[in-house]
Amino acid sequence: MTSIGAVTKQIAALEITSKKPTNSTRPTHSKQPSQTNVAKLLTKYAAPNPATAKATQPSALRNQTNVSRAATPPSPTKGATQPALDIGRYDGGFELENEKRGEKVFGEAAEELALDSSVSKSRPTREWSLNSFDIGRPLGKGKFGRVYMVRTKCEPQYILALKCLYKSEIVQSRVEKQTRREIEIQQNLRHPNVLRLYGYFHDEKRIFLMIEFAGKGELYKQLSKHGCFSEKRSSRYIDQMADALSYLHSKHVIHRDIKPENLLLGINGELKIGDFGWSVHAPGNRRMTLCGTLDYLPPEMVEGREHNEKVDYWALGVLTYEFMVGNPPFEDRNSVNATYRRIAKVDLKIPSHISPEARDLITKLLKYDPEQRVALSEVARHPWITKYRPKGTSRGGSEV
Repeated sequence: MTSIGAVTKQIAALEITSKKPTNSTRPTHSKQPSQTNVAKLLTKYAAPNPATAKATQPSALRNQTNVSRAATPPSPTKGATQPALDIGRYDGGFELENEKRGEKVFGEAAEELALDSSVSKSRPTREWSLNSFDIGRPLGKGKFGRVYMVRTKCEPQYILALKCLYKSEIVQSRVEKQTRREIEIQQNLRHPNVLRLYGYFHDEKRIFLMIEFAGKGELYKQLSKHGCFSEKRSSRYIDQMADALSYLHSKHVIHRDIKPENLLLGINGELKIGDFGWSVHAPGNRRMTLCGTLDYLPPEMVEGREHNEKVDYWALGVLTYEFMVGNPPFEDRNSVNATYRRIAKVDLKIPSHISPEARDLITKLLKYDPEQRVALSEVARHPWITKYRPKGTSRGGSEV
């Protein structure tokens, strides 16, 4: 049996934070201390992503009046006793911070941010509150509040990440509609490579998001630690990304901010797309807003032209390059305008160590004309992707 002290030390090695670098260009990836692997401990306890589980009984996270639509976690073996996973010591941060941070909001903003998944029209959950959880160690700090590791008090006591957002700060930043949109988009997504939002609730000053616990943390930290990834590892991540983006686009969701900082790793090392702050549900598939991260912006957005879901194809090409090279292809540290110019000209220089197959995929994704970018269905069949895909892996999206 794993000792409490050993588990606590392993959990302490985890670091999940929504903090983003503020510079327009990111530093070159540098070596960092290695992170302890706790996948074996979390496999039993992390809340399931139902896209990968068979539905045999209602999930404890769902509203039991809607069991026909509920995704189901595997049930524990009868008679088996499993030791509770130590989630770390709670520092009282939610209460302490709430005493001196944030204010009540009123009027239209209060209505906009009165978010409660138990009254959702599409996928209502059970009713949740802060008292529904045993709260553990802090996982990080976001712009609008803290993130903690929690365990549901109701059986089977799932491990989640609980993210707090202060309503008054959302209002001050004028992102009420964007925040509501992010939550509404993510709560309806069901795919093994998309970070799951299980539920949400609010009080007078705060919104709480119940998020799938990504046991291996931020992919960007792994990229920083290694400098770059092998072609095998890069290929497998891009395979998962392409499948997840195909699923999102089938739901008329354009992500628009794909980058390593917005990607997490699940307990088995699988990629998870998170942070839907810039996403948009666009059935018409035509947008004009400039958004996303500079290094990942496509020519049509840099030039202020209309764009559609193919902005995510371009970002996939940039991501493929950065995984294997260690920095984005159009990065120019001299100035932001210099980066813009390189993007607009598709000034692409691929290092000689990149294989011909990977080079082919990158160049097919990074096309100036969005209509010439290779389709995601073709990415899934590309030789560089199929060469490294594990045997028995199926592709084609999921929903439960």
